[in-house]
Amino acid sequence: MGASTRAAVTALGAAVLALAGFAARDVLTGLVLLLCLVFALGWPRLIDLPTYRGASLVIAGTAIAALAAVRFGTVAGLAIVAGLAVVAAFVHQMLRRDGRPRLVESVAGVVTGCAVVVSAAGWVAVGEGLTAESLVVAGAASIAAAAAATAVPARTELVAVLATVVAGAAGLLAGLLLELVGPVPGLLVGLAVGILTAALHVLFGLFPASSRVRPALSAAMLPLLVPGMAVHLVAGLLSA
Repeated sequence: MGASTRAAVTALGAAVLALAGFAARDVLTGLVLLLCLVFALGWPRLIDLPTYRGASLVIAGTAIAALAAVRFGTVAGLAIVAGLAVVAAFVHQMLRRDGRPRLVESVAGVVTGCAVVVSAAGWVAVGEGLTAESLVVAGAASIAAAAAATAVPARTELVAVLATVVAGAAGLLAGLLLELVGPVPGLLVGLAVGILTAALHVLFGLFPASSRVRPALSAAMLPLLVPGMAVHLVAGLLSA
């Protein structure tokens, strides 16, 4: 799976995420969970961790716990989930029976994957109401624009700059069209998403595993999941 295909998957996921923003909160929660599970399935293979199944289980369990904490509690519960995820990563290593090669790399990879799905819970933490829906739509539109820009056949450096600029412009436009968001918050969300997408495009272009289906799908999920907490923080600023 090439970079253009990964970009198409990310853009499609962003479009579905935008639609889910207008749906009930449970629908958005279910969609984010699905994206997290797809990410968890391919992440250990993408970064070539020494164990695949156990690492995927830890990340998937963290995703379920993080989304449950936000949906039925408060965002403060994510701190507890993140702490337990680190403990689970070490327990996973203790249960290995392969001599534990590349131990530090394995722990770091699992914890990083857990951090991604915890951040994804920010999409649900944005809350309900027109402002929350508008922010989700603005963020998802910026992701789709940045992903489409990464499909342009040009030098990696130019594509990275283009993705950042296009995402910022998309966020600004969404903020202008959605009065409850506003141009400045929209621009901030767009730039944050653009920088992230550009960095991931450059990074995963160097990973040989990113051409295989499951790792590629995991890489395509990253630009959708990581901005969740940034969108939540912008929502907090708007409500302050």
